[in-house]
Amino acid sequence: MKGTRQMKFTRQVLIAPVLALLLLMLLAGCGGSGNSPSPSNTYPTNSIYAYMKAVQDESGNVTTTVQLRNGPGSTASYLYLSSGDTLYTSLDVPPQQYMNINGNLFSNSLALSQHLKVMSARDLYINYSLFNQVLTGKPEYFSVDTPSTGSSPVRAYVEFERSGNVMTGPSSVDFPPPYQIAAPARDAIVSRAAPLALTWTNVDPTTTMRLNVAGICVDGSRYTQSYNIGIDTGAATLSSANYFPATGTSPSTNCRVAFILQRVRTAGVSPQFAFGSFDGVQQRTVQFTTTP
Repeated sequence: MKGTRQMKFTRQVLIAPVLALLLLMLLAGCGGSGNSPSPSNTYPTNSIYAYMKAVQDESGNVTTTVQLRNGPGSTASYLYLSSGDTLYTSLDVPPQQYMNINGNLFSNSLALSQHLKVMSARDLYINYSLFNQVLTGKPEYFSVDTPSTGSSPVRAYVEFERSGNVMTGPSSVDFPPPYQIAAPARDAIVSRAAPLALTWTNVDPTTTMRLNVAGICVDGSRYTQSYNIGIDTGAATLSSANYFPATGTSPSTNCRVAFILQRVRTAGVSPQFAFGSFDGVQQRTVQFTTTP
């Protein structure tokens, strides 16, 4: 009985930290150079590389992120918005339909604020802090859209407005169909000595599945890792190596683990950009405990 109470207490204590660890993992930027971004107004649109993602989670909210860079490789610099450049997001209806020919918002600002978002900046390089204008680090632009009550969005849009109210044309992606994680169950206790069956509902073989993992263990260690599952078949059999690190954590410890499972559909961006991609993602999360 004492052991059961101790395990229950451990799960409760570790829930919040493991979610925070997952947030930092998902905020981490990929590609681009360290801490010397460039102003966007020094580049024409056709020399900007745009990497976009729209993620819908269990709440129904959609978080859209955009990273602008001056090239496709790992040495490319991130770009921060400057001199009137602005990024907008919306669901199902292109942002430009919410704006008049002068680029000004219609008079009903309350209704517009629910449907048209101006993206904010955060820095992925310096403590994941938020800034009104990011001049150092790895700037990423984000917004959170809440669908209208009773609606289920099927498409996410991003519009890039250049100085002088010049629109680049919308980038868009269709969301893959929603699903639920069937196994492992929430708060399950899973032994790493046996294969773990990860299953989910509503299979869509036109999409791919990605798994992000974060763990916080009773010995104080913590870790994150990722696993590319591949084409959606509704199931994956995982060895402990897929969700538990080979080094840095004792193999005899118990850990609180969170799976963030993502169903991904990838589209292109506006042809005005040099290149880029736009991922539409359905994301689901489950937490459980692993034992040796």
